[in-house]
Amino acid sequence: MSGEAPGLGPLETEVVEALWAGGSPMSVREVVEALAARDPAYTTVSTVLENLRRKEWVERERIGRLWFYRPLRDRASHAADRMHGALDDSGDSHTALLRFVDRMDPQDLDVLRDLLSDIPRRENP
Repeated sequence: MSGEAPGLGPLETEVVEALWAGGSPMSVREVVEALAARDPAYTTVSTVLENLRRKEWVERERIGRLWFYRPLRDRASHAADRMHGALDDSGDSHTALLRFVDRMDPQDLDVLRDLLSDIPRRENP
């Protein structure tokens, strides 16, 4: 993912990225270790995870004496939300879609064609 997630700061975005990469619920210590290049403090990561929980990006489960966190949405759902937001913000979704499709990789265009062919066409009222 490039850039910050909407509504999240840089460290929050990195924490969500670490949880996505982890593939299973992670303890605060495991998230700290995943962010080793940044070298954040344990308490900082713990606070960020609680902020993400409050923002409904993650949920937690207590196992023994530790809290384990997992993202509430996957990377693909987040990307779809960002694409919808970009279309909403464009002011002209038709033109924005046209320009997006013009720049798509041919393999992605084939996937899009296959997906669209499975959707029944709606009648215009």
